[in-house]
Amino acid sequence: MKNLQHRYEALRTILREAYFGKEHVEVGEQWQVNAMRRIRALGPIPSGANFFLFFEQFVWRLTPATCILIFIFAALLFKLDFTPEYEVFTSLICDTEELSLAQLFEF
Repeated sequence: MKNLQHRYEALRTILREAYFGKEHVEVGEQWQVNAMRRIRALGPIPSGANFFLFFEQFVWRLTPATCILIFIFAALLFKLDFTPEYEVFTSLICDTEELSLAQLFEF
């Protein structure tokens, strides 16, 4: 435990000296060139073909056009009265007759 505490204090002292000494350090004129050279040495970030990223961009590009088409078709359906009322109600209404248990088992 003492050894760990001693290392912690030594590291803290080094970091404190580096922090307070930064004001007196002179930077050469080539620092920008050296920094860019190090960045170029890192190379490009590896990128692979990500299907989901492409799909997400595709969906978000089509979303406004899809919403506009939905609104246009909904307005046309309400304006033109596309569905006849009789067929709509016949598809929604089930048979109102109740079958008795005896009628279910008759052949």
